[in-house]
Amino acid sequence: MRRLSQAKSLLPCLGFVIAFPALLLAQKAPLERPAAPALKKGEKQLFVDDGMILAKRGLTRVVHPAKKLEHPVLEAEMPWEVIEEGGILDKRVNIYGTVLRDEATGGFRMWYADPGSVLYATSKDGVHWERPILKIAGKTNVTNLNLHSPSIIEDKFEADPQKRYKAVGNASKGVDAAKLQRLKDKFELVDWYRDKTHRLYYAAHSPDGLRWTVDPEPILLGCDTITLSQDPVTGEYLAFHKRQGDPRVVGIRQVFLSVSKDMQHWSEPQPVMVADEMDNKAARKLKGGTYSEFYNLSAFAYGGQWLGFATPFRRVEPPSALFGNDEMNGHKRSATGIIDVQLVHSRDGRHWHRCSDRSPVIALGPHAYDAGSIFGLCNSPVIVGDEMWMYYTAVTTPHGGLAPEKSQSIARAAWRLDGLASLQAKEKEGTVETHAFVPAGKILFANADVKGGRLSVEVLDAAGNVIEGYDKESSVIEKQDGVKLQIRWKRGEALPAGFPIRIRFHLENGDLYSYVID
Repeated sequence: MRRLSQAKSLLPCLGFVIAFPALLLAQKAPLERPAAPALKKGEKQLFVDDGMILAKRGLTRVVHPAKKLEHPVLEAEMPWEVIEEGGILDKRVNIYGTVLRDEATGGFRMWYADPGSVLYATSKDGVHWERPILKIAGKTNVTNLNLHSPSIIEDKFEADPQKRYKAVGNASKGVDAAKLQRLKDKFELVDWYRDKTHRLYYAAHSPDGLRWTVDPEPILLGCDTITLSQDPVTGEYLAFHKRQGDPRVVGIRQVFLSVSKDMQHWSEPQPVMVADEMDNKAARKLKGGTYSEFYNLSAFAYGGQWLGFATPFRRVEPPSALFGNDEMNGHKRSATGIIDVQLVHSRDGRHWHRCSDRSPVIALGPHAYDAGSIFGLCNSPVIVGDEMWMYYTAVTTPHGGLAPEKSQSIARAAWRLDGLASLQAKEKEGTVETHAFVPAGKILFANADVKGGRLSVEVLDAAGNVIEGYDKESSVIEKQDGVKLQIRWKRGEALPAGFPIRIRFHLENGDLYSYVID
């Protein structure tokens, strides 16, 4: 696409030209402050949002970029992972898929993809990976799940062992007007769909995650990336996906959500992560920058709420603005731009909000393997000791790159536990105070880094008065850094019980990530 007015030629699922207004459809902040969520025993409260915060002073919410390894954890190395065309090697593997950790053994299982297959890998430590021979597609680690952008969950709610694993992905299974009409009849807004090859989203199930049955009927309109999540309370399935051409948004890459109770009947998709004018301004800071889209959203329940990794796509026109040319080796460059990863949050998995100043939670570089872009991530992180790990698709070039300059690999990002964002104080003391709640547990723990400062905590009654024996002077923690620092007072370690309390944290020269009551 060389000009915005020529968008039609490169919109595979869109049959009309979109006009680009100055201000894109955005998620509006609620006019009224929502009620504070319930605080359950053992349920962490992170400081990525103000959901449990009554007041704060002198603190800044900070997003913490991930730590990375020097090299990717998985690259295209096997003959069936590498494509050769005209003497040029195209090396691409990606992780729009899933990484799960076995609760009993601690081992890791990865579902990833090359340009034509869904593959399987295992690891003892999450860094060094092996490709077991599955004997499904010869002597390879290729599964029989033939879906693009496969996203897999292990369904703890499922009673049928043959459907223990669920997946969604995109595929073209041939032009079938009757099948397409049956899918359209399930939804209201359908006339935008124009894909000539009938690329659609499908669901699949498996007893072991290796041998799959793809449902014959598609589940959703649209094509390209999709991410599957499951509500840990209701068991509902959440599909975050693209609908290229939906007239409610601008651009072909924005994220929609549809929800299902049975993987067959899905709710009318609604836009949940849509670029706004701040995103457009970020794009226009680039040479040739035009506007922004969202490539995908990996969303997961965590700490009594939902967190998400969103991938803003800052579009650039023409491609030569980034690459110095518009084609290479006779191949024209596709949509061009820069993609990194931002942190987003939600209290219900359905309504999403941006975090902090929108700085990247996984930035590009400093290593060459992801200096160009990040195309997608697995659908949820894994917890390893006191760290959170997330696997992602690392790309050496911006979107629009071509082999051999472009290669895709799978890399690992890591943070301290709950360490995606914090409330941060400098030398001057800052405070944050919770809403009133009746504690379901007894012992308060804080995840904080105060190795160069101090943290103290006081307990208030519902009216805001300090409860005797729970003053901040007797609870000081200094020069410590831990994901579970126990708070004690001169009255002891147990919180007051049986009536509403508020907690006020005092912080100097440090970061406060979360707290939990056990």
